[in-house]
Amino acid sequence: MARMLYKINEFFGLDQSASENGLTSGMSPDACNMDTSLGTLSVAKGCTAYIVQPVPGEETPHRLFLYRSQSDEQFLVLAGKTLYAYRFGAWESVYEFETLSDHRFSVVQVQINSTDCLVIGYGENRLIKYDGQTASAFGSAEGASDMPVPYLATYKGRLFAAGNNSHINRLYFSQLPGDSRTIENWSGVESSPNVEGGHADVGSDGSDPIIGMLALSNQLLIFKRRSIYRVIGDRPSNFTIESVDAVGETAAHAAFVRVADAVYYLTGAGLCAFNGVTARPLNDVRRIRTFLSSANITDARGTLARDKLMFLAAENGESAIMEYDLLRRTYMLRRGFTAYDLYARDGAAYIIDANRQVCRFDDGESYNGLPIRAWWQTPATDLYEKGTVKAMRSLYLRGFAITQNSAVIATVFVGGMNTVHRLLLPEDKSEVLEVPLKNEGRVFSLRFENEAGGRFALEGGAELALELWRRVE
Repeated sequence: MARMLYKINEFFGLDQSASENGLTSGMSPDACNMDTSLGTLSVAKGCTAYIVQPVPGEETPHRLFLYRSQSDEQFLVLAGKTLYAYRFGAWESVYEFETLSDHRFSVVQVQINSTDCLVIGYGENRLIKYDGQTASAFGSAEGASDMPVPYLATYKGRLFAAGNNSHINRLYFSQLPGDSRTIENWSGVESSPNVEGGHADVGSDGSDPIIGMLALSNQLLIFKRRSIYRVIGDRPSNFTIESVDAVGETAAHAAFVRVADAVYYLTGAGLCAFNGVTARPLNDVRRIRTFLSSANITDARGTLARDKLMFLAAENGESAIMEYDLLRRTYMLRRGFTAYDLYARDGAAYIIDANRQVCRFDDGESYNGLPIRAWWQTPATDLYEKGTVKAMRSLYLRGFAITQNSAVIATVFVGGMNTVHRLLLPEDKSEVLEVPLKNEGRVFSLRFENEAGGRFALEGGAELALELWRRVE
């Protein structure tokens, strides 16, 4: 009878890309609400109310924005047909939309006549601008800038717009601000064509409309339903529109995230990236295959919170956030809350939750009062020795309780049986907790989960002592 140690030296993240037998011990086919950013396994933080006062009314919140000026900062929430701004310690209605059904929105922060403004596009009527005090209609018929367009971006000092239902391939651009020109004027300038506004068509396929835009330092990306184009150049005389060598699945228009001069975006096939030249799915895209099979990403929202990409999507009708750690290249899922939108400010992520409160994410010991349910499942493995019986002997853990008296629920699955152990971790992190085990079988796995919303951390991985033997006929 041989003895061996099954080791988890470091915890990483989700991996649903292969059969469990082929996964490394530090990956998980099924995990939720865990944090592995340091290689340890700890229950993730939740969220807390950043603005305690709920957004008024009972209409569904759709979007969360932020207005900034040199002296002011305001959260804005669009709920139903009303735009609310949080200022002077209270929510105020600042604009009522006449029609609002598609809920396609984009927002850019610009300066108009030296005034900081938030410009909102929604595709059902002309653009709206908010200056921190009042919201009003943007542009004019004389300036050819009064058409409904939901997608906005700023590039080389100009405002670009697209998504007009009457001209689905058309890209509009404003005049270059200066002298008497502003981005609210999209018409021509006979005396100086290089500063004029105008428009151009991006492709001609009627089944491949523009669905979003995002500006990088040296190019403007135009996302279409099945293709990607880019605009290079800095004036109408040298604007060049060219196709990017990429054909893929449709991306969600609110799920484009810029990281330096790269763009990440979520599709039904997984997480993709544009590296400045081409767009491709990430090499590890299949690690969230099971999640994507049950998620609806058509209205997904994306943002960057320090070194984590975060994408909010509906999974089986419930809210879920998929996190991608850019430094460790690992995935994790967050569930157990309701979120209507996701926004990042100064490295922190914010959501609007079921209480209609703006909450700071990854903060606190619960999801704004809802207990966090967290688990980590190790791969079910036969160690590539299918005829060998694995007899469980001991489980070794190091760690500590983050919240007082929080326990680890460790379940050992082996041979069609499971044993559940409620463990209180040592107070001293230098101690090792030894858990005697029993039962045997040819395939085994472990599951670690929290109890009643408590938070714990396992450091230095985990070890499982086994005895191996083969039955003699």
